[in-house]
Amino acid sequence: MARMLWRQVVWLLAAAAAGGGALYFVYAERWSLLFAARLREVSPYLPPLLLGVGMVVIMRARDRLFPGTEGTGIPQAIVALRLGEGPTRASVLSLRILVGKMILLTMALFAGATVGREGPSVHVAACALYLANRLASFAPNHVERGLILAGGAAGIGAAFNAPIAGLVFAIEEIGRAFEKNNASLMIRTVLVACLACVAVLGNYLFYGRVEAGLADARAWLWLPLIGAAGGLLGGAFARAVVVATPRVSRLNRRRPYVVAASLGLAMAVLGVISGGLTYGAGDAQVMAVLRGEPLPFYYPLAKAAANYLALISAIPGGLFTPSLSVGAGLGDLAAPLLVGIPRQAVILLAMGAYFCGVVQSPMTVAIIIVEMTEARQLLLPLLVTTVAAYHASRLLCPESIYEALADGFATRLRVGAPPAG
Repeated sequence: MARMLWRQVVWLLAAAAAGGGALYFVYAERWSLLFAARLREVSPYLPPLLLGVGMVVIMRARDRLFPGTEGTGIPQAIVALRLGEGPTRASVLSLRILVGKMILLTMALFAGATVGREGPSVHVAACALYLANRLASFAPNHVERGLILAGGAAGIGAAFNAPIAGLVFAIEEIGRAFEKNNASLMIRTVLVACLACVAVLGNYLFYGRVEAGLADARAWLWLPLIGAAGGLLGGAFARAVVVATPRVSRLNRRRPYVVAASLGLAMAVLGVISGGLTYGAGDAQVMAVLRGEPLPFYYPLAKAAANYLALISAIPGGLFTPSLSVGAGLGDLAAPLLVGIPRQAVILLAMGAYFCGVVQSPMTVAIIIVEMTEARQLLLPLLVTTVAAYHASRLLCPESIYEALADGFATRLRVGAPPAG
């Protein structure tokens, strides 16, 4: 009885820590935006300078101090599930990785890199849940897969106050299967992690409430087109990341300072050309365009390019929110052309189409957008759109971006090569 009680206490603390990690990233992002605003007040040249230098510092710190923390963190969770219990898995989900991921993402946010925080939230949460097994003895099915899946679900759910999307993502993308034996653990962990954030932030909507729907039946005819167009663009982006990442990694091992400085310079130039719009994840731009404020026509391309550079550099950082921001920009461009669909609906549908094209997780994408905006009338249209985007994306990128990056990470683990970067 005492052992069972202790196990539940340890699990509860680990679940709360998973939510606490996501909560910390929320505040780190907010503080970084305030910091960036102060820099711009001093001089418009300081943000690009910080980004250029920051990329060198982050990539070298990752390589020398925290190898294994590269990228979004979701591929590492996928690989950890594949590995099975043992020292290699423990190295992927260690305390050093947890701390390093938090430090390096914080540095990336303050440098103004175009990264999100959801992937690192997944990695940190998976580490927290997995490390709980050192303090208490969990059931074999929980040790083998349940704790990691629960951490992954909690990371997504807590990052966006989207518990259902977190659970679906863990099933659809991380675990690639529904596991009844671990379902209760996953649900309980997501609830605790999300409640830890809600207790501090309130029960908020990530992008605010959006009341949009498709009143005209003819508007449904546009959905496959929106999905196919967004899916092809997202698939092309994902394919470009998958192809370039290992090449940049190999080059970085030979010329680390040259690669880091080149990527940092390119990101800084994009920031200057776009007037600062490419800095950060892009949440402010999404909320602005949903309020009716137009974005420059070049925004989607500039934002996608900046996110691409950040991803192939393999600095810790996610692609969820930058992809949603690119999709919002595409929707803003397409809205005048799609007669019969409210502008906000077009934007949300384009966000779903492009984002699904990148990650190829149609259920997660539809659900997370609804949980972020409470646009419940768009759930079925979003599902139609994301399914079309999924199939279109696979024409260009047959393997999902997370699976492909996980394969690369697993290969480096097997051959004992340094991690990406």
